[in-house]
Amino acid sequence: MTPAGAREIALSFPGAHERMSQGGPEIRVGGEFLVRIGTREPDTLMLKTGSLEERDMMLEAEPKLFYITDHFRTYKSLLVRLSVLDTRTLRALLASRMQAITRPKKKR
Repeated sequence: MTPAGAREIALSFPGAHERMSQGGPEIRVGGEFLVRIGTREPDTLMLKTGSLEERDMMLEAEPKLFYITDHFRTYKSLLVRLSVLDTRTLRALLASRMQAITRPKKKR
């Protein structure tokens, strides 16, 4: 997948809009982060996960697709290799993130 293809798919989600962040495109829904495309690492998307445990399970399940760098060790974020990513998987990853974004927030 190309960065342009990933950007097009991300922007196809309802309410998605783009802004520049850290030298590259970041897609947001409302004020919430959806995905960042190739800013810190070339050939890469950056996604948020629900927890460090979820991130680590994804890393273990698909090490050719997902990875992290030292910078991301303490973040609930995951890097995705565009060169390995396919359209169906990207749509599924973004749909999961959209559910997290649109889920009603718990009151404290």
